[in-house]
Amino acid sequence: MTHRPLVRLIAALVLLLAGAALSGCQGMTETPQPPPTASPAPEATYTPSSTPTEPPTSTPSPTASPAPEATVPRPATPDVVRAKIEIVWPHGGVGVEEADLANITAYLLAGDGTAPAPALLDSPPCDWSPTVRLWSALNNQPMQQVGIGEKRMVTAAGRTFPAWDFNDVDVKPARDPANKLAFLVTVDGVVTLSNVWAHAADARTLFPQQDNPMGAIRHRPTAVDARIQIVWPKDGLPVETAHLANITVYLFEAGTMQAIAPDAGWSPAVRLHWSAGNEAEAAPGQGMLGAPRPVSGANGVTFLAWDFNDVDVSAANDSLNRLFFWVTVDGATTYSNIWAHAIDARTLFPQPEVLNSCK
Repeated sequence: MTHRPLVRLIAALVLLLAGAALSGCQGMTETPQPPPTASPAPEATYTPSSTPTEPPTSTPSPTASPAPEATVPRPATPDVVRAKIEIVWPHGGVGVEEADLANITAYLLAGDGTAPAPALLDSPPCDWSPTVRLWSALNNQPMQQVGIGEKRMVTAAGRTFPAWDFNDVDVKPARDPANKLAFLVTVDGVVTLSNVWAHAADARTLFPQQDNPMGAIRHRPTAVDARIQIVWPKDGLPVETAHLANITVYLFEAGTMQAIAPDAGWSPAVRLHWSAGNEAEAAPGQGMLGAPRPVSGANGVTFLAWDFNDVDVSAANDSLNRLFFWVTVDGATTYSNIWAHAIDARTLFPQPEVLNSCK
């Protein structure tokens, strides 16, 4: 048939056109499109529910603390002590007339000496370390501090207690038989009842020349020299028979010969103290109060003296006993002399005491 070639031609053209169209599509460059940005989904808004209440927590019962260990009560610091010089030991063990230096030991005894006998030798607490001072008076001069004690522990007869040592103390003045040294100990911060140790060939106070003030002050001194001027047994009796004595004291501004004027506006409590033998001053340690009176001195100076009348001195009737007197003034640092009243005032090698063990 004549029209078949025409049909084939048309079919070929259709195929040719379709291929060209496909080829043109493959040669075109496609402009890239940004990927669509996803719109953020809105954050979910959290509507809080009511705050949950925590379940009740049971309160724990307290943990039992371990019971404290039992402790031994610490002994209290004493309010009063007896300060006793137990030994004055010249270097080399030589006699008074040869000694230049001596070692001195003092014990502190707790209490005022009025406790029952077993407690009379009680020592202070082991760990108590007060300042212990040694004083010395030469002849009728006011006492001066000559040392501060070094504490050590003593063991004797199975007991242990503290002692205070004063080493290398100058005792040279006592080599002169006309001189005498008296020693006394005090303790800072507590009432101290002291004994006195006399170091001399002859320790008696023998009628010293009374002092003549060079003037009189009208102000209150912070420190005074208290000088016992006379111990006068009643009726002029000797030491071995006198029972009472009158004692007179002058006060001077410390380090001077300026006495106290009657119109100074200062009339302090002046106290006379004493100890017997090697024992400490008796309790309560308040002494005897003196009575002031005006005196006109040899230099035309009018000043105050203090009298202590009817003082019991009968203890010195015994030749083995001795009395030592000294003075304190309320409200003023006092440097007193020490007066020995005895047939023989020397301290003759007493046996050191053995105290009860400290705690």
